[in-house]
Amino acid sequence: MIKLKYILILILLLSFTSEVYALDIQYGSIKGYQGSNVLIEYYGLGKKKDYVCNILNYKCTNTKKTVLGKTNIPILDTSIKKEVEDHKGGRATLSPKGNWLAYYIKPQETTKTRTYIIKNIKNGTEYSTSSSVNYWDLVNEEKKVFEFSPDEKTLIYLDDKSGFMSLYKVDLNSLINGKIESVVINSAAYTISSFIYDNSSNIYYVGNSKDNPYKWSLYHMDLNTNKENIVESYVSYTDPITKIGSALIFNRLQNKGYGPEIYNLKTKKIAYFKIPNINTKINIQHEEYVKVGNSNAVVMTPLPYNPKKTYPVLIWLHGGPLRQTSLGYHPYHSYGIYDASLKLLQKNNVIILKLDYIGSTGNGRAYSEKIQGNVGTGDINNVMEAVTYLRNQYHVSDVYLAGNSYGGYMSLKALVEHDDTFKSITSINGVTDWESLIVKMKTSIFNTEFNGVPDGMNKNLYDQASIINKIRNLGNQKIEIIQGGADDTIPPWQSVLLYDKLKAANKNVTLDTYKGENHVFKLKKNIGSICVKLFGMTGIKNTKECTN
Repeated sequence: MIKLKYILILILLLSFTSEVYALDIQYGSIKGYQGSNVLIEYYGLGKKKDYVCNILNYKCTNTKKTVLGKTNIPILDTSIKKEVEDHKGGRATLSPKGNWLAYYIKPQETTKTRTYIIKNIKNGTEYSTSSSVNYWDLVNEEKKVFEFSPDEKTLIYLDDKSGFMSLYKVDLNSLINGKIESVVINSAAYTISSFIYDNSSNIYYVGNSKDNPYKWSLYHMDLNTNKENIVESYVSYTDPITKIGSALIFNRLQNKGYGPEIYNLKTKKIAYFKIPNINTKINIQHEEYVKVGNSNAVVMTPLPYNPKKTYPVLIWLHGGPLRQTSLGYHPYHSYGIYDASLKLLQKNNVIILKLDYIGSTGNGRAYSEKIQGNVGTGDINNVMEAVTYLRNQYHVSDVYLAGNSYGGYMSLKALVEHDDTFKSITSINGVTDWESLIVKMKTSIFNTEFNGVPDGMNKNLYDQASIINKIRNLGNQKIEIIQGGADDTIPPWQSVLLYDKLKAANKNVTLDTYKGENHVFKLKKNIGSICVKLFGMTGIKNTKECTN
């Protein structure tokens, strides 16, 4: 009997150590609020659940409501809205008492100048400031640009004219001669994203660190003393900060994604909503920020990791290019679906490196602009630096490449340039031919990377970015092309174009088109199918975790 008892215990222990993981994510966002109640929507892979949560006792209940009170989207008077639209402006923000209006005019193709406008509603006086933007306007990528103080004496706004996205403060009572005069708010943060006033003397904002650009934190600053402190780390830089009474609500990394967290402005304490089946513990295991040549990256090593063992490696390339990779899960749900698959690969003894190649954000304006005129060269050099780094740091067997959108293009381009380096690649909704894409989509923002639509002056830039011109370099490496059948960002004909060329050249290529899917995949079965393909690419036969 004693022997049997120990055998049963051993079986139980083995069952825990051989846990089967499932492909899943859980992202929560605030949809509205009224009184002390907040409407929160949690969504994962093809499923959504709504909850009404109380900011006083943190209790939550399921609800069928889809609307509750106010939202973070400003409601503007029709005349003001029309005025902003007539000026081709956006990010319109009214002061709390409606005495001031601020809005932003993004650069036009002819002027390449961004403009900030502040208007005194009472007397109609306008003030402005402008600066040149030679490449992609990073301010226009931000969801929020302005915030007025509760007493309407000051305005803070985002600008990266110094080279890094920073907050600037305007004294509204000192505005003269139609010009906006501002001073930078000096912060330890490397790059600043979302922000909010608590009262007229205190602001909160989300920024990352130069020492670790993937660690975004919620900062507090007293504008009277300029004293700054970090309230919380691993905070989402893509979601707004919401203030309800004495509660500051922001999104933070959780076990399977991102969800709301509460900071009590009076007690200075952190709390979580009690949402059923939501684990708020951060899930960052065997992940670290590393410097790879001149680039930044996140390396994920298997659990457990044996430094004497040889592992396959997958280099993951995000889309954009004006995006950033992440520790844990990405704050974008659309990128989180791929992080979920990468975490499963990590648990199945694959080393993952998520690379921020030139053009990525979170590292300053100059790094983002380095991609201009460098498509297919500078970015691919970063990939090869990552390969060298991995081979120097780990025992590597085979190297694989995969990415979505721009990252899908890079996977294909790196393969035709360095066919002897990569065993197999996967491109998800990737560009396959820039020249034909931009000829058909002349207003595409991507033409800024080539200094305009194709002509005699920039043909060399399109040629250096070409994949099709170099498919003769390929051997028999496996190429998996995945395409959303309803993709209106990178049209399906792009994938068909390359697939036909590769097939005609007798290359080892597969094209899988998912009917009805756009640039961002939505259906759980299709996301699971992509996970299965990534498993298969790296030689993992048991793919149940992708479909559980």
